[in-house]
Amino acid sequence: MGNTVQPLRSPFANADLVACLLTSLPDFYCLASAILTSKAVYNVFRRHPHSIVRAVAYNLVGPALPQALRLVRCQNAQLYSRPVDELLGDDDIENNPAFSRRDTRSLVAVSNTVQELENLFSLRMKNRRFKTSQLSLAESTRFQKAMYRLTLFSAIYGIESSPLVEDDSDEELKLAVEEAQNLRKGFFNCFTTPELREIQRAEFFLRGILAGVTGHSPDSPTIVDWAVYSIYATPGDVLDLYNRATTLPMDIEWDDEVDQRFWVGFMRMPVASVLDDRKEPHLLPSDHKQPIVDEVIGEHDLCSQCKSDKGLELWGPSNWSYFRANPIFHAIPHLLKGHLSFNNANIDHFKSIVQMTSPEQLIEGLFEYKTLAYDTWDKEDWLCEQCLEKFMREHLHLWYVGQMIKQGCAIPENCWYGYNCRTQTHRLAHAKKLNHWCAPIRGDAPP
Repeated sequence: MGNTVQPLRSPFANADLVACLLTSLPDFYCLASAILTSKAVYNVFRRHPHSIVRAVAYNLVGPALPQALRLVRCQNAQLYSRPVDELLGDDDIENNPAFSRRDTRSLVAVSNTVQELENLFSLRMKNRRFKTSQLSLAESTRFQKAMYRLTLFSAIYGIESSPLVEDDSDEELKLAVEEAQNLRKGFFNCFTTPELREIQRAEFFLRGILAGVTGHSPDSPTIVDWAVYSIYATPGDVLDLYNRATTLPMDIEWDDEVDQRFWVGFMRMPVASVLDDRKEPHLLPSDHKQPIVDEVIGEHDLCSQCKSDKGLELWGPSNWSYFRANPIFHAIPHLLKGHLSFNNANIDHFKSIVQMTSPEQLIEGLFEYKTLAYDTWDKEDWLCEQCLEKFMREHLHLWYVGQMIKQGCAIPENCWYGYNCRTQTHRLAHAKKLNHWCAPIRGDAPP
């Protein structure tokens, strides 16, 4: 007899245990990998495909799975402009429990988007110290349900549902708009008032992101209109716009073929009409407890420098990335000291470097060049917007010189008048000959 090792040939002894393990997997990628490991595992999956897929879908999406599945099935079925009673409901997961491949692919895409949005929502509305969601299970469920419902509303009654109406047919257009508004009101009328408040909160959050990436105030008429149009087109684009945000404000684009009467007040008007019928205010007062979040962490935290009570509006390493959704981020050239923003020789190069630098890299980099006056300031500080803007203004020119040196650029002799030099703005030869990204040793500060 030898000591040869015999290969394992027997199938899993406990198929129930294998099924249990498969239902605990976090996503469909892990499920696909698991069932390909052996024929025995694959056979277990074939005996229980629907229950296993449904369990993994729940692990992926969470308690908002019925709302997510309703969204993807209505969207895939192209149920545009249908009365709410002709749409699939939240109970479709019970009525049609088998998930198609198209269902699972769509769920993966939409749940990834909503999870990223939840991370941002948590960072701005719950706990600024963490980039990943810190929402409780109840808070997370409220947010995700609201976002899936808002996305469903956009998918069914948004731009895909716009009817083709002849330009000269005002009466036909008026009737089409009226019909669209009635359908939208019917959709929102199916939700309880707390659920409507949660959808409103989700829309307000998206509008804040859109305001930031375009360099506008969230309450400016331009951004309010564009936010309404963007949500009319598709809320999923908001995340893409945020991820593509640069220091240059994004251009606001409209589809001129869509009559504005179809999207003006897209969500606000039907929700307001439902709330009017219920004798409820259109919006909760600003000092009222806001929907979705039960408890804000660090709500009254103080600025590390000026000690002002700013709470969630403070900026630190964990939320520097969100600074791309702050109007200041799109005005960085205007923060430069003196007349540097009009420097004929270097301002375009400065803008290009900033454009290629993420907000977190930029702010962290500024701390590498802090002056003696800011010796007690630390990059781990939590700063209010005013203090952060002040710090950026005092160090951007120093950071830029550092970037030029890293690129191997030769730094010319300093101009006596430094960043306050007026000649740099209208004489290119002078702007090129001398370095103006420095403190002046002569002259007066610009008015």
